Amino acid sequence: MVRVLRSLVDMTPLHASALEQLARSSICRDMPLESVAALARHASLLDRTRGDRFYEEGAPAVALFLITRGVVKLVRALESRDVIIELVGPGDVLGEAALTDGGRYDAGAVCVHPSTVLAIPRDDALAFVASNADAVRNVLALLHTSLRRAHQRVEDLSVFGVRHRIARFLLRLADWTGREDHGRVVVPLALSRQELAALVGTTTETTIRVMSGLRQEGLVEPGRRGVVLPDRAALEVVAGGHQ
Repeated sequence: MVRVLRSLVDMTPLHASALEQLARSSICRDMPLESVAALARHASLLDRTRGDRFYEEGAPAVALFLITRGVVKLVRALESRDVIIELVGPGDVLGEAALTDGGRYDAGAVCVHPSTVLAIPRDDALAFVASNADAVRNVLALLHTSLRRAHQRVEDLSVFGVRHRIARFLLRLADWTGREDHGRVVVPLALSRQELAALVGTTTETTIRVMSGLRQEGLVEPGRRGVVLPDRAALEVVAGGHQ
């Protein structure tokens, strides 16, 4: 305990904040504070505004990132357009390719909202994992979570129609970022119709038509910065494929 306290006394405010964020993260879950503190000393903060990128698809994976603020979309470039792979936010880890030898980022990381990340250089992240068995366990759990998300998306595309997929996605956003307000759920995430279409695997025109229908039914309302779900229970019925 004395050794741990001594290791924390001379930490800068930045590294103390990094320690707090990392200690709550999936990659450092249930790990000794001293080990997390050693990793926190290598972290730096990066701030980006909407539309900025933390890294490009195909770039060398020079750092591992932990999101502390904002929302980031992972995009892959096709011949005619970008495809959004996933949305990630506070507490999520980006750039797992940094934990492999010679890895490159398999998607670009673009800010949907102004965002902040803790950046940990690749060599320091690799050394941390190599010297901590608990970190290996946490990395495997992290990869499993990513795989489960991919399976969920494939299931949605295979089983549900566009209307149902949009309803299910809105409910996931509500669980992730939503807040209750007098019986309504406010989702403060401003996605364009193009972004929503990419996330649920359909066209922009179809997304506009479905969202208009949901508004007419009183299931979705435009918010100041995002959307409002006036009747979550009714939207859950749609999401289940019953309407």
